[in-house]
Formats: sequence, structure tokens, C-alpha cells
Amino acid sequence: MVDRCYPARAGLGLAASLVGAACITVTTVSVSQKTSLERQLMGEMEPLNEEDLLASSVRAAGAVGVGSVEDLQARALAARRRQLFNRDDVDELKAAGCLGEGRSATLLARRCERPIEGLDADAIARIQAEENDDRTAIIDWALAVDPALTPADRPKVVEVYTRLLREQAGAHTWVEEPDGSWARK
Repeated sequence: MVDRCYPARAGLGLAASLVGAACITVTTVSVSQKTSLERQLMGEMEPLNEEDLLASSVRAAGAVGVGSVEDLQARALAARRRQLFNRDDVDELKAAGCLGEGRSATLLARRCERPIEGLDADAIARIQAEENDDRTAIIDWALAVDPALTPADRPKVVEVYTRLLREQAGAHTWVEEPDGSWARK
């Protein structure tokens, strides 16, 4: 009896060996993840499903000095409320050149180009410190509640938040360039 399947088996064997010998690298970019992060950072906080909340609770509980997810969420909500309360002053201080958007999602003090009625140097420093504290609270919260993020992702989250803050900033706002120089938006 003659085996007529031999050429087919040999062809399949050759194909399988070629596929097994190939080296394939796949890079995955999750656009929806980044969009969700951007919405969280800019204050459009969406409720998490139960699975995500449990995963983030476990991660946050194991982190040193971070606090519980509930504490971080309360801190982030309070921060967002204060940002909304201070928004007019922050915008006025940016327009007057007293504050500028820094490279690391922070507001940095600059010499005022015009006086601001009702705000002395102490008030300006207080508003700047509050805004920077609020931004930090929001970044901490975003890292804790997103199961896809770890503390090692903090620089990337800060980078995304910095970009979003620059995009949101009004015309003629001072922004710090990557080399440390300043330019108007």
C-alpha cells in the first residue's frame, strides 16, 4: 500500500516549522485606556465597576503611605471641588503672568506682569500651593483606581496630565518648555 498523504504531511510539517521559527513582536496601545485616564485627570470621574474597584482596593492597600481607595477618592473629590472654586483666581493669575504651567503638571510662580487686585503675594502662593496639592491628589487617585496602572506608571500619568493642562490653558499662558525655558502658549 502506497501512502499518498506523505507530500501533504511534509508540507504541513514545513509550514509548522516556519511558523514556529518566526519571531513576532506585538506592541499593544490601548487608546481607550489613555482616554479614560485623561477623563479622570480632567475631572470627568466615571464610576468604576465592582471588579475594577476590588482590584484597585487590593493594590492601594498594599502601597506604602498611599491610603485606602476611599481616602484617595475623598481627597481627589475635595481637590477637584477646590480646583473649581479657585479656577477664576488661577486663570486670572495665569493671564497676569503670575503663574505658568510647569513641565510636571505643576503651576510655577513667575513675576507678575500686572498687579492683581485683592491678591497679595501670600494669597498667590496659597493658591499656587493648593492647585499643586490638588493636582497631586488627582494623580494619586488615578493611579490607585486604575487597575492597569502601577506606581511605576506615575511619570507617564504626569506626562499625560501635563499635556492636558497645557491644552486646556488659555491663550497667552506661560508654559515651561522641556528645556526649562518659558514660552507663551
